[in-house]
Amino acid sequence: MLVRSIAFFLSVVIFIPWGYAQPNDSYQIPRTELDQPDLQGVWSARFSTMLERPGALPLELSEEQAQGILQAIPLGPESNTDPDIDIFGPQKLAKVKGKYRSSIIVYPENGKLPYNALGTQRSAHSYFGGRGYDGPEQRPGVERCIEAWASPPMSAMMYKLYHGFVQTKDAIAIVSEEASQLRIIHMDGVKRHENFKTFDGYSVGHWEGDTLVVQTTHYSDVNPERATIGRPMLLSSSARVTERFTRISEKELNYQFTVDDPTYYTEPWQGEFSFTREDLNHIYEYSCHEGNYSMVGALRGARVQEANAELEQ
Repeated sequence: MLVRSIAFFLSVVIFIPWGYAQPNDSYQIPRTELDQPDLQGVWSARFSTMLERPGALPLELSEEQAQGILQAIPLGPESNTDPDIDIFGPQKLAKVKGKYRSSIIVYPENGKLPYNALGTQRSAHSYFGGRGYDGPEQRPGVERCIEAWASPPMSAMMYKLYHGFVQTKDAIAIVSEEASQLRIIHMDGVKRHENFKTFDGYSVGHWEGDTLVVQTTHYSDVNPERATIGRPMLLSSSARVTERFTRISEKELNYQFTVDDPTYYTEPWQGEFSFTREDLNHIYEYSCHEGNYSMVGALRGARVQEANAELEQ
């Protein structure tokens, strides 16, 4: 336990080269009537940068390197058939403080999830490929409309995801235009009973200067997989996720997070990207389950393939 505590401390220290986000010198963060940094409004994220870094690329990329990666992403312009991917124009990589990023992960320095043996075994498949077609439990959560990219730690996809922030004295609410429940960050310090665990966990927040710091625990072990492009990211009931939200300009909300989960990882790991301010005053309903025939169709299709294989024998 002491070794892990030391490792966690060192990981925080190692994160300092990127530094905790700071506003531009000339930028005055707007404040609420409670004299707190005002994060309210609609923020979006949309990029093709993967959680894990491909190859041996540096974290920060030049314009030429960024364009080269965009030509090689799995859902490039030639292979994409999802209108939601193209409706917002050409694909982009994540940008933090004006610099393109090759991965969301910033530590470990190689940009890879530091899985232990159990984590490596449990994540040995493509998230969107799933683990088979014997039943819905083998299919990814987003395909089943039970998982959201807005669950902590938050992530992004190739189509634009919108998140609305509302602040009060005792809570901060995040409502996302996606298959997710209303997320509540408890600012009053109220704890949850140890036996009450859910997919999204339980978030408690506080302010450190102009930064909103949120710690999420109480995750359920029922479905440890989290949506990513590539192999899934895993969270167990032992996980502690620490998020930091800092408004660094009128249009940029910096987001940093640390995952500490000894069940699946050899050490804590960290990620970072930025949200973009949108001039919207509403979030549309995301009706994922309604008319979602893909799950039934996929399982029926697998049974047809099995029947055809038997006939060919």
